[in-house]
Amino acid sequence: MLVIDPAWGGKVQFYELLFGIWTVYIFLVLMWEKVLRATLPEWKYVLLNFMGAGAFWINHYFQKAPLWFTLLNAYTAIFLAVWWWVAVRGQPRSAGWKVGALFGAIVYTVAFIGFEQLSRFGVERYGVNEFWFMAASFFGFIGVILWRAGSDRA
Repeated sequence: MLVIDPAWGGKVQFYELLFGIWTVYIFLVLMWEKVLRATLPEWKYVLLNFMGAGAFWINHYFQKAPLWFTLLNAYTAIFLAVWWWVAVRGQPRSAGWKVGALFGAIVYTVAFIGFEQLSRFGVERYGVNEFWFMAASFFGFIGVILWRAGSDRA
């Protein structure tokens, strides 16, 4: 049985993850469609966002563990491989575009962390109860679903 030492836990909280997921999903879609000028099937956006959110496990449960850096690097390699395989590989674009699209994974990650930090800043600096970030996330997810529901990309 895998035992996770509670002392390994990081500071990242669930409300941060939840707030980051829906906000960065908007960022992800707009980055691909407006900046990279490529449209992906909706399932690919969902998969990339799911993979991005997976880093939460490492930072929440293992941030102070001796193997944290190794886990984070391994997850980063897997994330970049999935990003390439799912979104970039096979695109009928130039090599330069593909490098830029792969670099988009780093931009996406920074944005995700930024959205999470925005909610943490609101809670820790301004005393906003995390409930309000959870509520914003609830309505944010509804907004994303309604926005993307009109998409005919399966």
